[in-house]
Amino acid sequence: MKKGWLWAGLLAVGLAAAALVTWRLGLLARIYRTFVPVGEISATQVRGINDLGLPEQNPDEFDFFVVGHVYGSQQIKDRQPDAALLAALPTISEASPDFLVSLGDMVEQSNEEEFGLLESTFLSKVSFPVFNTVGNHDVADRSLYEARYGETFFTFKYGGARLIFLDTEKAKCKLDERQTYVLKTAVQTALRDRDVRYIFVFMHKTFFFQNEVLVEKKDRLAGPNEWKCYGSKPFRALMDEVLIPAAAQKPVYLFAGDVGAWGNMTPYYEHHPEVPLTMLMTGLGDTDQDNILHVHVDDSHVMVESILLNGMTVQPLEKFGPAYWEKVAAGESQRDP
Repeated sequence: MKKGWLWAGLLAVGLAAAALVTWRLGLLARIYRTFVPVGEISATQVRGINDLGLPEQNPDEFDFFVVGHVYGSQQIKDRQPDAALLAALPTISEASPDFLVSLGDMVEQSNEEEFGLLESTFLSKVSFPVFNTVGNHDVADRSLYEARYGETFFTFKYGGARLIFLDTEKAKCKLDERQTYVLKTAVQTALRDRDVRYIFVFMHKTFFFQNEVLVEKKDRLAGPNEWKCYGSKPFRALMDEVLIPAAAQKPVYLFAGDVGAWGNMTPYYEHHPEVPLTMLMTGLGDTDQDNILHVHVDDSHVMVESILLNGMTVQPLEKFGPAYWEKVAAGESQRDP
């Protein structure tokens, strides 16, 4: 009897040692990451920056809104979010979205006062979670932002979708090493998961945007809020090596929000010519062009529509593709500043 216990103990020790060795070699880690990507948060535990959770654990279909550059115009000194967005909150709430995604720059100044105004005028007025992919204005005081709102990059699965939220402000004009790993493992996990049909990636900076006609002209109305990260080689490599190949297997949607500060390049729509990869940008600037995106997801398709906040009217998103913005840059299409 004692010998039996002895052999069982030795076997347990041997298995534990073998597991430790294989973990250190990365074998078990790779197996684990096949099913659980780095940065994963369970849908039952995820909370928005307004401390609200998702309404369902595994919905068959869901809706969400996407907004960018929430603080609006720098010329308006009330230090509150975009006025048209605040006015539209009752209508947005009536639509009962599962959540809302902010694409960064929720405040102009990263301080207690402006975060307090953001909470009292916007975050506390909605009954659904708000997720923010931080912009440079949000994390000018990074320690304050993170103490108040927590992690700035993460991923979770919701219904038939894998959602990935990035922090484009941790490194200059690229994702830092850990986020690159988060993005890669989250995409790989989504491709292996039979229940995941779509991949959504949210960011502030317009890393995926590439148009040589527009970058040559650098027209004020037909470009992002900043050009300094245009043509980011590290992110272009991620497009070529991760996101475009992934889209060959499952539809991928990329969102960025560093546009619209003066009505520029909002909304923006582009579809990859070879694979189902859709690139979208939207931002607010207290202008007549203020718009947000509404996204509906179900088993059969993803529908994205642009809503002009002035009148809450739907406008054809496909109209605002590269050709449209090239005409704006050339002066062939009028767009009010």
